Amino acid sequence: MEKLSYKTLQDMGYKGYLVPKGAPEKVLQFGEGNFLRSFVDRYFDYANEKTGWNGKICILQPIDDAAHDYGFIKGLNAQDCLYTVLERGKLDGKTYDDARLVSSVSRCLNPFRAEDLEELKKVATSDDLELVVSNTTEAGIAYDPTCKAEDAWPSSFPAKLAKTLRFRFDAGKGGLTILSCELIDHNGAELEKIVKRYASDWGWEKEFTEWLDKECLFCTTLVDTIVPGRIRDPKEAAKVAERLGYEDPFLAVREPFQMWGIEGDDKLAAKLPFIQSKEPGVFVTPDVTPYKKRKVRILNGAHTGFVPGAWLAGFNIVRDCMHDDTIRGFMNTMLETEVIPTLSKELDRADLEAFAAAVENRFDNPFIDHQLLSICLNSTSKWRARDLPSLLDYVEQEGKLPKCLTMSLAALMAFYTTGAEGLADDGLHLKRADGTEYVAQDDASALAFFAERKDASTEKLVDDVLANTDMWGQDLHEVKGLRDAVVADLGLIRREGTKAAFASCLK
Repeated sequence: MEKLSYKTLQDMGYKGYLVPKGAPEKVLQFGEGNFLRSFVDRYFDYANEKTGWNGKICILQPIDDAAHDYGFIKGLNAQDCLYTVLERGKLDGKTYDDARLVSSVSRCLNPFRAEDLEELKKVATSDDLELVVSNTTEAGIAYDPTCKAEDAWPSSFPAKLAKTLRFRFDAGKGGLTILSCELIDHNGAELEKIVKRYASDWGWEKEFTEWLDKECLFCTTLVDTIVPGRIRDPKEAAKVAERLGYEDPFLAVREPFQMWGIEGDDKLAAKLPFIQSKEPGVFVTPDVTPYKKRKVRILNGAHTGFVPGAWLAGFNIVRDCMHDDTIRGFMNTMLETEVIPTLSKELDRADLEAFAAAVENRFDNPFIDHQLLSICLNSTSKWRARDLPSLLDYVEQEGKLPKCLTMSLAALMAFYTTGAEGLADDGLHLKRADGTEYVAQDDASALAFFAERKDASTEKLVDDVLANTDMWGQDLHEVKGLRDAVVADLGLIRREGTKAAFASCLK
């Protein structure tokens, strides 16, 4: 079977949409991973098809790695930067499995090579260029003092962007709109701050910074979709290739759900082609903060709220939890009656309920075996960030304790102490009731804390955990009634198991 390319498509009589091969490069992209290609670049692909935007994306390899360069840059370029995105999961309650051929990428460059750096300069100073997009991981937006102005191509992403914008400034060109998709708060503002810091440290004249302020727009964004990546089962990969009619080693898999919120105004919305394409899930809003809170408290909070207890109840993957009335019921009750009420002052209740319903659909994805233990990584800090704020807001708003969130805190304590065998280099070794051994991985201080209390009584464990201000940022004994409620909940878990304990919250 032939590998994907324009020629292969021509030979097989492909009738689907393709961006013209010579379309101008209007986007410069820092990062080449599955998320950008299956999410952002796919949005641009639809924009081309639906609005006639006629733009291509030039991808920049983020690291200086010869093996990666050979495997990715040469590989994707060899197939004309065409690749397939499989959307697989649940949509409107039904199994969904759809393929789209993405043709919005023009080429991939590695600017650590002199010849590619020269090509980058041509793109950076082109009259066609409009946008910069990035996803260089959360650690990507950080200041690296080792990067210097004289570096041909520096190591950090903000320094790379500073150099790129300088190329454009020196050429007398207009500014760009920068859409950073890294998962940190205020990502656009943080990126702009670091770019300006480099400009200052490198002694660049104030005219450059004034150009940044006047001509460039650094947008804060919030993205949400699950991207498992590629198909790892060779038999399944072969079936997909047979279905498509070609081999595609750069095929990426993602779920159907998508959300891309971008901070800005109507003027920004009018210049973003994927907004004009009316594709679902992407929008411009004056403030993405409420949507970030919605994601953290509903999607992430649901995971951390039920998963440690579900693991102790004998479950191993998220999908199976959604097929159990008690576990699914516990999660939905927690979201519907405890979490959503704390968010409805900032966001529309119907929107929150629709998002929560989508969460259940996403967790029931038949194509993703999401391991519970992987979700349990660093659960103490996750519970503090994702679930504790909902508990505290609920208490303040309703004047009583939320049953499910309180139970989830007890389940968290049980997860770190059930069948405890001791602390080792790889984490805290434990054993659940069915005899399955597991290793809890968390901050070293949290693991040591629980290891020291592996034989503690229910009351002693609860008192010590609630009093741990380093863990929670406050003494949770101050929450009226919480101590006695968690003691009762943990006692029930230790006597009858977490499934029975979760069921008690549904009565």
